[in-house]
Amino acid sequence: MPETEPETVSGEKPLGPALVEQLGGKRGLVDSGLPAVVFVMVNALVDIAASRSTALRAAIAAAVLSGVAIVVLRLVRKETVQQAVSGFLGLGLAVFFAARSGEARDFFKPGIYINAGYAAFFLGSALVGRPLVGAIYAAVDGLGDTWRTVPRLRRVFTVATIGWALVFALRGVVQTLFYNADRPDLLAISKLALGWPLTIGAVALTVGYVRRSHRIAEESAAA
Repeated sequence: MPETEPETVSGEKPLGPALVEQLGGKRGLVDSGLPAVVFVMVNALVDIAASRSTALRAAIAAAVLSGVAIVVLRLVRKETVQQAVSGFLGLGLAVFFAARSGEARDFFKPGIYINAGYAAFFLGSALVGRPLVGAIYAAVDGLGDTWRTVPRLRRVFTVATIGWALVFALRGVVQTLFYNADRPDLLAISKLALGWPLTIGAVALTVGYVRRSHRIAEESAAA
């Protein structure tokens, strides 16, 4: 017999796979990381035989071409291009920073700013009593605002939101260290390692933590 998917506390299908797919899944990992890898590889290879400025221009061109290829491939396969287009816009910002400064490491500077902003935003929402993870989870799972009336769930979502703030802060700190060391290669590696893999793991931990706490809250209410 085929295995049936377990239901959530609200009677819905598991949120984990759905959230992972919304975040882009395995394909999202490739789409988001490929331009950065191409940029670093081309910059390093061309820098061996040419000037630093020539290597940077070649790396920028290669990264942009890889971004265009991702969008075109999705169009050919008739797949959604929303995430690819968003990634391409982010790529354009990274290219702008690198081209303006003339330094390869500045390709990764927008990502550092973005992660710092997210960390501050998530932490701020937890501190003012409006945990962002609660609003996101409730919207996906159909909880509405009912979780706000349950003290245990409010605490759970506050902790989860602080956890996500730490995830973004970790990315920002690691990337800043490699940026200050002028190591574009390590910036690219950390971007991949702390990108979608970390996000998917954080989603799994968040969903498991919230479901367990929600179940305990319901059992306590029933008792």
